[in-house]
Amino acid sequence: METGKRHTNLIANFVDGYAAGWFMAVKECYRNELDIKYTGRKKHKQSFFEWTQGPYFSFAEGHMFYDTTKAYKKWGKAIKAIKIACKIVSATPTMLDKNKKLVEGIVVFTIYKPDAKLTSLKAVKDYKLSQTEFVNFLKTGLLNEKTHR
Repeated sequence: METGKRHTNLIANFVDGYAAGWFMAVKECYRNELDIKYTGRKKHKQSFFEWTQGPYFSFAEGHMFYDTTKAYKKWGKAIKAIKIACKIVSATPTMLDKNKKLVEGIVVFTIYKPDAKLTSLKAVKDYKLSQTEFVNFLKTGLLNEKTHR
């Protein structure tokens, strides 16, 4: 992937505050972590702003995601709608090294599922992925069994 090059083909299209079509309910407030920025551009001597995509994913410790937007309702209702959730335990961002090469960040997270009584979430398994693989998980819900810790 080219360093520093931003393009207009965005990884996420946000509709009603969430990434449309993604497996996990990723809120629009995560644009920065997805490296989606409103960037100043110039074309034919005209200045304008547009949304651009970069490679610097930066999800961090404490970020929590659910597989449904209903998770953000009152907990009694939310827990009945949640099938899977994940919480980041630790993470490093993707960035450039001193030679301007892209160094992929790492995300360690725990998968949670509702308990039998549907009153709370219980930890199921820990995973360690690159930032890019984590974004792919948020999009698809697919986890490679080799990636669990």
